Amino acid sequence: MKLMDNWLKRISRISSWLLLTGVVVLVVSGWGITQTGAIFNATGGLIDRRTADMIHRGVVLPMAVFFLLHVFINIWLKFKRSRPWVKYPAAALILALGAVILWLVIYMEYIRLGG
Repeated sequence: MKLMDNWLKRISRISSWLLLTGVVVLVVSGWGITQTGAIFNATGGLIDRRTADMIHRGVVLPMAVFFLLHVFINIWLKFKRSRPWVKYPAAALILALGAVILWLVIYMEYIRLGG
């Protein structure tokens, strides 16, 4: 069990860094949408408004996955330390809640296009 906990902590740390990277990409691509000229000049013409919009929309699902990984792994580790008797019901609840939230993100982003 100790080995699994170490791997979960590593995955949580990696997901937090990937989430931070995603936030930076989201902010820069948002500037590329609203401040097109500045980002276009800063990137040497590499990122225009359309590219910034594609990047901005494309980063949502990975950020949701990294966020859910980070949060639910830490919730799981906290439950496991403080209340070992609720370990398996908590795991089932965390997995179900994570799946529902991820499905909602996918639905809102890709299935229900155009609002």
